[in-house]
Amino acid sequence: MPALPWKRLAETDPDREYVVVATYIPVRHVVKLPEFWSNVRKIVKQLNSSDGLVGYSLLARPFRSDYWTLSAWESDEAVRRFAETEPHRSIAPRITSFSEVGFDLAKWTAVGRDLPPRWDKAVGLKLKGPDADNASRRG
Repeated sequence: MPALPWKRLAETDPDREYVVVATYIPVRHVVKLPEFWSNVRKIVKQLNSSDGLVGYSLLARPFRSDYWTLSAWESDEAVRRFAETEPHRSIAPRITSFSEVGFDLAKWTAVGRDLPPRWDKAVGLKLKGPDADNASRRG
């Protein structure tokens, strides 16, 4: 399944640095999938109204139960505000209940001209993810 196209929520300055966050959540408890998808819908709704979010993309490999996010933010402070706001604040501590192996998160900076970020960049940072050949499309 290809990545959902990059959803741009703000214009970027080509010379400004932005914070990029990638996450990987392997859902290994099939019985947890309905709760997982319910939480995904809540988080996407929150993303779409988050101050400081430049854009995001999601990637799902449902037959392997592997799920990833890529997002770009104006600052670390914007990422912190998002993480500390409901529903993310309540959902995040329960992420490990979906997987026996936990989750991965990577963060780096990129200038505006390099956004949207590439899925293969997340893989290059050792984030568990799709192989670069299949995931290097820009949204």
